[in-house]
Amino acid sequence: MGVLLQEEQDGVVTLTIDRPSVKNAINGELMDALEERVDALGRRADLSAVIVTGSGQESFCAGGDLKWLKRYGTGVEGAAMSRKMQGSLTAISQLPVPVIGVLNGYAIGGGAEIALACDMRIIESHGYLCFKQVQVGLITGWSGGGRLVQTVGYPRAIELTTLCPRITPDRALALGLVNEVVSTGDGMDTALAWVTKIKRGAPRAIRAMKTLLRSVSAVDIEAATHLENQLFETVWAAPEHEEALAAFFEGRSPKFRES
Repeated sequence: MGVLLQEEQDGVVTLTIDRPSVKNAINGELMDALEERVDALGRRADLSAVIVTGSGQESFCAGGDLKWLKRYGTGVEGAAMSRKMQGSLTAISQLPVPVIGVLNGYAIGGGAEIALACDMRIIESHGYLCFKQVQVGLITGWSGGGRLVQTVGYPRAIELTTLCPRITPDRALALGLVNEVVSTGDGMDTALAWVTKIKRGAPRAIRAMKTLLRSVSAVDIEAATHLENQLFETVWAAPEHEEALAAFFEGRSPKFRES
């Protein structure tokens, strides 16, 4: 069994992040698997939709696996890791068919960025989102900053990324971060019901519609991602990130000093 499960039925592919022992956190093996799977999906002409979710009922994705990420000691190394994941999430967003994220639990940090790469999102009532990157001495690194501004606007984006609130399902719905809130355990059934409706449309028209809407909405994403790359490299090897990692492994709160 791999860390990224793939199931398929009638042109609908479900990708499941399968690392429940670490809250579905992302590591190198999962990054490689995601890159490979999404690249293959992008070349297929028979897809109707893609669903992205996590294993279990606790976590959609807890972000990057800190035990794995700590091996990248320099800003250059951290930025290279960041660009790799950016590439995979860009590829997800550019798949020619609708991509539905099923948030079957919390989506934290990079996990929230994965959710934003999906075209539509369903969240179960016990889940939540949290953009807590600054609390570990970082910023969004997987193109989440630009996508967040596009989704909720600048005033809300700066609030969500500096106050780092736990965004409840109802607030996420009000902000436009998710499309629907459903009961615990109903996320996949709702996604499949959506897919049934999607498949009533002409496949060529569905793909053309997505291409049009993405072209309009992604005008500044490339520029935002380029700046995100530059800034991410500067914070990765900074003392604040090192302190945050040390605090995590020592089971204490980080102590950030004024720079």
